[in-house]
Amino acid sequence: MKEFIAHYPPYQIGLILGLFICTVVQLIYWIRYSRVAVHRHSLREPEGATTPPVSVVVVVADDPGYVTEYLPRLLTQNHPNYEVVVVDDSSETDLTDELVMMQAQYPHLRFTTIKADPVFRHSRKLALTVGIKAARYENIVFTDADAIPASDKWLSIVARGFNGGQLVIGYTGIERRPGLANKIMRCQRLTSSIRFLNAAVRGHVYRGIYNNIGYTKRLFFGNKGYTHLRMTLGEDDLFVQKIAPICSKRTSVMLNPAATMRQFQWGGLRWWRAERRYRSAAFDLYPGRVRFTVFFELLTRLLLIAGTIAMGILLPPVLWIVAGSLFLLRELTLTIAVRMIARRVGERRLMWVYVIHDLCAPLGELFLWIGRKLRPSQRLWI
Repeated sequence: MKEFIAHYPPYQIGLILGLFICTVVQLIYWIRYSRVAVHRHSLREPEGATTPPVSVVVVVADDPGYVTEYLPRLLTQNHPNYEVVVVDDSSETDLTDELVMMQAQYPHLRFTTIKADPVFRHSRKLALTVGIKAARYENIVFTDADAIPASDKWLSIVARGFNGGQLVIGYTGIERRPGLANKIMRCQRLTSSIRFLNAAVRGHVYRGIYNNIGYTKRLFFGNKGYTHLRMTLGEDDLFVQKIAPICSKRTSVMLNPAATMRQFQWGGLRWWRAERRYRSAAFDLYPGRVRFTVFFELLTRLLLIAGTIAMGILLPPVLWIVAGSLFLLRELTLTIAVRMIARRVGERRLMWVYVIHDLCAPLGELFLWIGRKLRPSQRLWI
């Protein structure tokens, strides 16, 4: 060791030590993330438990095509006892006639309407609250008109989460389309989901995704409903953080390719950047522990990448092997963990794009944060 220290300048030793520390931190993160891939909710279900009855609440606002084209995907779920409550949230097109016609075919369909008020605007949280009050069953699963279930088994699998759980969290991926832009969107969704799914599995739940989440009526009304009522988002993260101390040990994470939702891709990367800037606005209100964990992972990843490049430039060739080995060890661990998790949530053919996206993500998240500060989304407040 003394010969090594004497042979190499202090800055080279500092680079090696810093790279080693960043590698260890990254390995700890990804080993912990890999728990998502082996999580089994069935271990929490009481013996002999059956699929509980549930209400599905879906908010429809100016999406007339959804009722005729996609709503039947909810109404034909393979579940023995459920209802679908559609909340028509001030649609410009009157959906009543179409919904009444569908009720004749699907008697478990119910709907309610919120009329637009020219003076007082309201957020989606009001529509969800109306849907919760209209629901017949204690257990409620929420989705939205921007996503459809991956299979007819979605509801039966998600509903099992209420066997032993008060809060149920599922996975929502972006619909599969040809092209690199679609793969980038799916990679970014998978990355953010891995973080909060891992936290929920470990008993530190802090968010879900608004179109594949469920909780009980008692949990909702017992905690006085949603927070930040003037904010147009927060029903899947700020509310979850509010109830987390109560239900962190009674949170069910339901992971199955058949139990995922697929969110529609409404545009290209410009649309996706605007969507992410809007959806990530609530992050500044997250608990400090969550924000630090995300920041520290991104920082050590960036330092690992920058340190590997610096070592390749500044260190002698004999130490390139050390730098390359540490970097490849982290990439191998990431690849194994991501591949396992992707299979659990039904993501396919993403690995080569994911590896490239992973290397670029720290700077991408920095630019997203700057953009959110300089130009907040106009949809954020009412």
